[in-house]
Amino acid sequence: MQTIADRIKKRGTRQAPPVTPVTPAASPAIIPNAADGLRVALYPGCMTTMLYPEQGEAVGIVLHALGITTISPQDLHCCGLIPHNSGDTPHALPMVKRTIERMEAIPADYIISGSASCVAMMTQDYLHLLRDDPAWLPRAERLAGRIQDFTSFLVNVANLPVGSLTALDGDRRTLTYHDSCQGLNALGLESEPRYLLEDVMGDDLRELSETFCCGFGGSFSLEYPVISERLMNRKLVNADATGATILVSDNQGCLMHLRGGADASGRKLDVRHIAELLAERVHERTTAAAQDG
Repeated sequence: MQTIADRIKKRGTRQAPPVTPVTPAASPAIIPNAADGLRVALYPGCMTTMLYPEQGEAVGIVLHALGITTISPQDLHCCGLIPHNSGDTPHALPMVKRTIERMEAIPADYIISGSASCVAMMTQDYLHLLRDDPAWLPRAERLAGRIQDFTSFLVNVANLPVGSLTALDGDRRTLTYHDSCQGLNALGLESEPRYLLEDVMGDDLRELSETFCCGFGGSFSLEYPVISERLMNRKLVNADATGATILVSDNQGCLMHLRGGADASGRKLDVRHIAELLAERVHERTTAAAQDG
């Protein structure tokens, strides 16, 4: 039987078409920020492409509102995270090198992804996998220097101002935040998403009482379903205790796992990617501007 990794590996032998811009030229920024005028390439990740395209669209909407030209590279495939996490280095390496080649060819100031897992893979695991390869390690290092996760880019590069995406009617959403393992432990993301939720959007953030894995862990949830479910249920019970109506995260695997658990248990808990909440506030402003015009 041919595995998913086998099929993806074969795709790497094809000639890649040119990249295509999502926005041919940057529109005027509707939110003052320090990234206005930059060119940014989007790396969506497999789960965004296959399962949650609306989350990738939300990332693009927010960046476009900042006056950024966004580029959508074509013929991308898995960054290699799936086989790498399973210990299948022979299948991971061709994906890693193929991804480096594709992203090297993109004329952009930054490469942005709304998937913390993909960012951790490309900025950290690539360097480890290629540590003994003098030809590929420098290329991986250059790529790592261009990649930012979505929340880091908005906070540290775009420098979104406090209050710049509060609700126009003064509404404050009540939410809680799940720190994904890759986001918190690998990328050190802690203050960035909270700054966006509390300071930029002005929402009411209620912290979970514990910080731990949601139980997804990629193939872990398939190999150890009992433990995975126990962790998921504990996370959802903690979310219930906050009284929040929205559970937010930055990782598609976590979102899928927790959303499935919330739906299966009948909880009235909206599980969302942080980009979706930001895009909603952008939509409020563009709608209001169109009506005023």
